Amino acid sequence: MAMDKTDFAEQREDLLQGIERDQEEVRVAVHELTGAARSTLNVSEHIKQFPLTWAVGAFLVGLWLGSCGAPTHVAGQRRP
Repeated sequence: MAMDKTDFAEQREDLLQGIERDQEEVRVAVHELTGAARSTLNVSEHIKQFPLTWAVGAFLVGLWLGSCGAPTHVAGQRRP
């Protein structure tokens, strides 16, 4: 019976140490993720550096979406 208590105490200690390690890994991962999210979401700095490039890109994307997405003739309607 003394052996069972010793085994239980060792298992409990191992589990507690494992939980502490896991908690530290989660803290580090959350810290890294927070830093990555801040740097990724800072698009305004990129736009400030190259405003003409972004304006031309936005225009071209709008032109592409406007020309490809809209049907030229809908069934049942007369053409002008």
